Amino acid sequence: MDLKRLYEHTREYQYHNDQLKRLVEISITLNSTLNLDKLLAFIIQTAAELLECEAVSILLYDNEKSNLFFAASSASDPIKLAEIPVPLSESLAGKIFLENNSLILNDVEKDPRHFALAAQHVNFHTRSLLGVPMRIQDQVTGVLEALNKKNGEFTLADEGILSIIASQAAVAIRNARLLKELEVAYDITLEGWSNLLDLRDEETEGHTLRVAQLTLQLARELGIGEEGLQHIRQGALLHDIGKMAIPDSILLKPGPLTKAEWEVMRQHPVYAYNFIAPITYLRPAIDIPYSHHEKLNGKGYPRGLKGDEIPFAARIFTVVDVWDALTANRPYRTAWPKDRTIKHIQKRVGTHFDPQVVKAFMDIYPSKFME
Repeated sequence: MDLKRLYEHTREYQYHNDQLKRLVEISITLNSTLNLDKLLAFIIQTAAELLECEAVSILLYDNEKSNLFFAASSASDPIKLAEIPVPLSESLAGKIFLENNSLILNDVEKDPRHFALAAQHVNFHTRSLLGVPMRIQDQVTGVLEALNKKNGEFTLADEGILSIIASQAAVAIRNARLLKELEVAYDITLEGWSNLLDLRDEETEGHTLRVAQLTLQLARELGIGEEGLQHIRQGALLHDIGKMAIPDSILLKPGPLTKAEWEVMRQHPVYAYNFIAPITYLRPAIDIPYSHHEKLNGKGYPRGLKGDEIPFAARIFTVVDVWDALTANRPYRTAWPKDRTIKHIQKRVGTHFDPQVVKAFMDIYPSKFME
């Protein structure tokens, strides 16, 4: 073997070795990611890089509408593409889905099955296509497409690579969608619990959903990311869950509480902690239910935390909780005017309330809190 051929074989070996390593990395990432949006973005980006093509699209099957839809795409405008149903009987993706077979076309526009409407909608010119079914065991769940090979034509080797990605992606997408459905179910359950709490404690009807929404607005102003916002929302919805363990004779007492009754009432954050802590999914939301009655000067309850010892989520929530409590009517007093409530909060900056949180509160007041 001459040096030129040896060099070419070495380069080819290195190329295939790099591809194999990348496929292993892709497999690891797909099996460790449960955020659906991030997962879809990762699949189309890495597949496009590995196959050296202009775009990649993921089409998933909609059981109710009996067609495919674009779940993700790197072709021009994925939001517009998502609006277009892709019929099974009149598209190349539908053919791949129905026949459960891969398809390579290096001159797409000559094929009468080409669903040109999608490409026209986003002004994308499709020249070549490699499509493979996305399967979980024997069930086809969608189609993974690679579009417009940059150099040369799609090959059987490309088909093998895309098929490996598709098989891994199908399982990962299913798991991420199941988690998303579970999260929605949890949220509906949490809202149901909050409604029950408000119904039990009639003087605070609607309080929980209001403070949850206002706390999210304030948290965004303070730069909290999406994952943190999810935990904050759950914590806000559950902030008074511990009151479920407070006897009606105390919780619903029309007059002032005795010292002994206050001792019982002040245990509700502890009851909340005991309720939430064993639930793995809800544990990141525990800061607000457990710590929203703490004060910066250490004179709050149940633990007497000071300053930064109080979780930031709880410091955010406390301002909103006091705002909503004072500006709502209660059996023992009418609602305070908003300007009086603002003065009350400002007066307690540094002792009860976090200065950074109050500043952010004032920055969006009255645009948000006066709505």
